[in-house]
Amino acid sequence: MKCLIVDDELLAQEVIESYIAKVDSLVLVGKCSSALQAFAALNKETVDLMFMDIKMPEMTGLEFLRTLKQTPKVIITTAFHEYALDGFELDVVDYLLKPIPFNRFLKAVNKVKPNVAINPENRQENSFYVRSDRKLIKVNPEEIIFIEALKNYLCIYMPHQKVMVHSTMLYMEEQLANFPFIHRVHKSFLVNKHFIKEIDNGILKLSSGAEIPLGGLYKDAFLDMMRIL
Repeated sequence: MKCLIVDDELLAQEVIESYIAKVDSLVLVGKCSSALQAFAALNKETVDLMFMDIKMPEMTGLEFLRTLKQTPKVIITTAFHEYALDGFELDVVDYLLKPIPFNRFLKAVNKVKPNVAINPENRQENSFYVRSDRKLIKVNPEEIIFIEALKNYLCIYMPHQKVMVHSTMLYMEEQLANFPFIHRVHKSFLVNKHFIKEIDNGILKLSSGAEIPLGGLYKDAFLDMMRIL
């Protein structure tokens, strides 16, 4: 399928471009930073699938879609959840919230063309990107030690860095649902079980030196998962 990326953020374009490169059946034919550029691109090139941001200069992605008589399949890629209903009323294939993990991207693409194949050299790629301080930072779930909720932000702790992102624990938990080694252990903490060194009186002691409380609501499920007798 021939793909077009429409997004005014260069880093966001690069993320989607890297994901497209991992899928055998997808071919990138263009990148645009505005709806006007996308209009010109659609007049020059046949496009099967368009990855469309919403908030862009001059015209929003949704406004642009309403102007088209013939529209390729569209997957919305945005940081704003409040436009989801408008998007689906325009018959978009899927609505992806940034940061977009690769597995969620692949699920959306499969709605257009089921059972797409991943390039073999990328088959083990599980990383995703988070937005922090105007940058997109690549995160490998296996390197996450724990995630802490701090009001309207999350702090992701990894061996060599910690990253602060504007997100919710519920959203991050959903994004990491396909990684069974990361578990909710407290209303304010997600923990990678591979970094747990010991459990002492309801406190998870991690190999990094951090100590995480085990919340009562999560205790039974967590201990069952850890196969603790």
